[in-house]
Amino acid sequence: MNLIRALIMLILFMLAGLYLISYEGSGHTSIGTADPCSEPLTYSIGEIDSRFGVTEAEVREAMSTAASLWSEAIDQPMAVYSSDGDVDVVLEYDERQERIDGEFRFREQIESEQRSLNRMQREYDEMRDEFDERSIAYLELAGQTTSKLNDLNRWIDERNSEGGIGESDREFFENRRARVQEMQQQVLQEREELDQLAERINRDTDILNRKIDENNELVDRYNRKFSGENRFTKATFQRDSDGNRVITVNMFMSRNELSLILAHELGHALGLSHVDNPRSVMYSQMGGQDLFPVLQLSAEDRRAIRDRCGL
Repeated sequence: MNLIRALIMLILFMLAGLYLISYEGSGHTSIGTADPCSEPLTYSIGEIDSRFGVTEAEVREAMSTAASLWSEAIDQPMAVYSSDGDVDVVLEYDERQERIDGEFRFREQIESEQRSLNRMQREYDEMRDEFDERSIAYLELAGQTTSKLNDLNRWIDERNSEGGIGESDREFFENRRARVQEMQQQVLQEREELDQLAERINRDTDILNRKIDENNELVDRYNRKFSGENRFTKATFQRDSDGNRVITVNMFMSRNELSLILAHELGHALGLSHVDNPRSVMYSQMGGQDLFPVLQLSAEDRRAIRDRCGL
């Protein structure tokens, strides 16, 4: 049925949102502190574009989470907040986050349509089940009515062969005939209701199939617009035109991902380079790191910070 395709397409559109995204552009260079291992790096929270929908307190909390990863790795403070820090953290909204926001809105639309489709499918299935159950009951009632009618006709034939229905049989005959007529009326009524239910099912079948086609088209549009490999920069750590060190975040998909991005860029601010393990915070691409239940450093990350501090 087309519903199966709809469910498959829904899975595909969910997978289509898994981007291969780099942290930095090709021109990125790590710019660490002179010695963050002897004196903690300080950071401050700069301008935050309101279109990200996060507050300064939330960004500061995400940065604190990022800093604690590196601090706990060597059991000493590596980065602390200061209103006038060595590194400024800013969130600049551009077409990358706009694309992500557009994708989220598209996903919400698809999920809403899918919930509506699922509700319609449940109601349709319930009608089909009701039709099947009532069809069985109808056939059973029709069979019983036919049997009763045949019994009555045989009884009449027997009485006719014996000279006709006498007065003593009249009441018996009338009662049996009334019962058969009542059953025949029930059969006719049930048949009429079944026909009406069948018409409703046929009508809803067309509506459901049309809804499935519309939903599949919506998913196809999503896949055409957002699927494939999308490689672009989420954040950078570099010096601005005034020589100040700045972590600039341009896009993120969740609060946990924001902490991961900040942890990665803070690693560069501490003087770390990329490592080879895709599950590492300091890996050059996002996607393989564990964000749930909490973000953690890999063995390669911990080794990198310990080497940086000569431990």
